[in-house]
Amino acid sequence: MKRLLIVLAILIAQSIPAVAESREKDLDRWVDRTLIPYVQQQLLMHPRFKNETVMFVVLDDNAPSSSTNALALSMRDRLLAAAVATKGVAIGWQQGRSGATLESTPQDCIHDDVHYYIGIELRQKLDGAYAVNVRALDLEDRNWVTGFGKRWQGRLSTSQRQAMRQKRVDETFLGARDVPFTLAQTDLLAAHLAHQLSCTLKRRVQDDYIVSVDLIEPPAPGLEGTVQLISNNLANRQALTLSSDATATNAILSGKAHPIDGALYQYWVTVTPSGDAEEIAALSASAYIVLPDAPIELIEPVVVAQTNIEPAPRPAPPPVSIPNAGKDALITPLSITAPINSADCGTYRCSLLQTEARVDSVVFFLEHQPNHGLVRLGDAECRSRTSARIARKGTALRFPIARTTTSKRNWSEIEEWTLAPELDTFYVLAVTDASVARRIANHMDKLPPRCGDALRPGLEDDALHTWLTDLAMLTARESENIDWRAIAVQDVL
Repeated sequence: MKRLLIVLAILIAQSIPAVAESREKDLDRWVDRTLIPYVQQQLLMHPRFKNETVMFVVLDDNAPSSSTNALALSMRDRLLAAAVATKGVAIGWQQGRSGATLESTPQDCIHDDVHYYIGIELRQKLDGAYAVNVRALDLEDRNWVTGFGKRWQGRLSTSQRQAMRQKRVDETFLGARDVPFTLAQTDLLAAHLAHQLSCTLKRRVQDDYIVSVDLIEPPAPGLEGTVQLISNNLANRQALTLSSDATATNAILSGKAHPIDGALYQYWVTVTPSGDAEEIAALSASAYIVLPDAPIELIEPVVVAQTNIEPAPRPAPPPVSIPNAGKDALITPLSITAPINSADCGTYRCSLLQTEARVDSVVFFLEHQPNHGLVRLGDAECRSRTSARIARKGTALRFPIARTTTSKRNWSEIEEWTLAPELDTFYVLAVTDASVARRIANHMDKLPPRCGDALRPGLEDDALHTWLTDLAMLTARESENIDWRAIAVQDVL
């Protein structure tokens, strides 16, 4: 038995890639001084990476994750930027494309064949320390690359812990179901689909496509001109020939959005043979996109047969996911502090919500009262229209709320909008664009106000779910201009 255990231990050890430990205590210095030079050298010298295309991902439970946190994504982006700047390293097209142009060359198609993922994983240990593991995954063999790896272990700074709590999506997976495009990204959608289609076209060297663009079928709201933009991208890539003479063409380029779930659509672009052009094949590419303004009649109705059976009780509305800002947070997490003097509170005893904007912003405050619904917080004047504050970059912003404890043990940051919280939950929304702020203010007007320490009936149930869904749509379209933070608090009066 002892010999068997020794053999098993040897086999397990051989299956785990060698990971070098680091004595550097500061995470940022370790990334810059140790990790980046190591990865650059390995990509150039390690025989497994020779003439291979790689992509950089954040790992979660040993698998690439499209949903991660700001700290892990920041480290991944620093690794990626260093690799892109390293001559001789081939990066997958989705990550290696230039942000300054939507064009790509025919050679970019070879970068779709990614063989290795360089993955970075950040996790908290049971003793409160944090660990970073960097490994390489062979996608063909589904094994970790032996002899490659780095590991850091230590404590995070306050700002790093805050970044770790901020949810982010990895735009490497943009266009997938869980990371759909938004209406502000139709240029990226067009480039993404044109790249897919052009690479498919280039593999069909025996076919000569002369294409006209279908501009007859009305597009979904917000997607006007997308097919034309895709066709321009295809023409720039010299993947096909465009012609306005219908008699000279043998295919039609068209696009259509198909409803999937609520505001989520799948946009398909197709090249369909026209007339008697049987010698060429139909081609297609697709990506997911959020279309908040699509008319409800585009969604296929569900027909329910009438019976004498009592209807089942309606399920509770599902929670609503409202995205935060893009890669950089616009506002710091909320905290609670005591007033410096009575003038801070007005006519009642209060505590103060406190935050700080990282850029000049228009700021709104909300409160979700358990069993009383969501309200917008107003000032002492209690105007019927939504109250907003101007937050200057780097200046602390405080807002009075009903008196509560300022001990950090009694409040915690949360990352979701729930329909029925068990504790009083405060939200702050920061908006950096004036026109967007006006739209948000108009939407806030639909919430009942709370202007003092007394409870007020707020929005609940289906009405609240509808309001949050509309807010999610506004935020999805303007995610770079909107950010929010929230805390759940015990013992609010």
